[in-house]
Amino acid sequence: MKKWISLVLTAVLALSLVACGSKKSDVKLEGSVSDILAQVYENAELDPGLVEAMQYFDQGEITPELAETVLGTDDVEFTEGVYSMPMMSAQAYQCVLLRLPEGADVEEAKQTLLDNADPRKWVCVEAESVIVENVGDVVLFLMSDSATGEAIKTAFLALGK
Repeated sequence: MKKWISLVLTAVLALSLVACGSKKSDVKLEGSVSDILAQVYENAELDPGLVEAMQYFDQGEITPELAETVLGTDDVEFTEGVYSMPMMSAQAYQCVLLRLPEGADVEEAKQTLLDNADPRKWVCVEAESVIVENVGDVVLFLMSDSATGEAIKTAFLALGK
């Protein structure tokens, strides 16, 4: 009888660990990546000065021709991409959202972005942090100062909850 109870408890524990370990890749974010980026910016706890400056940021679609310039590589396949960055500024900031094709290896895409990130691409300034995260098939690729990076990462990951 004790062995039976031990087996049942072990099985329950194993199932609870699996249930708690749900992957952020199981979630599917709805809407375009532009809409998702707007939600991230709306929910992120950002410095008011940055929020004001963001009104003048360039935001646009990442085309295949822009991929290498914005991502540092053209080796990441995506179905939809959007960037947000200052047009001219002494601020090292770039925020990108990519939606990967169905069945894509998200971890491989994230590693490729990390491997090709250039936090000194602005020449005069350098990003303090490079963040690459995902919720489902949507990947956040962000280069910025640490506080801004954490605020945007937190807002992005919260969309997956």
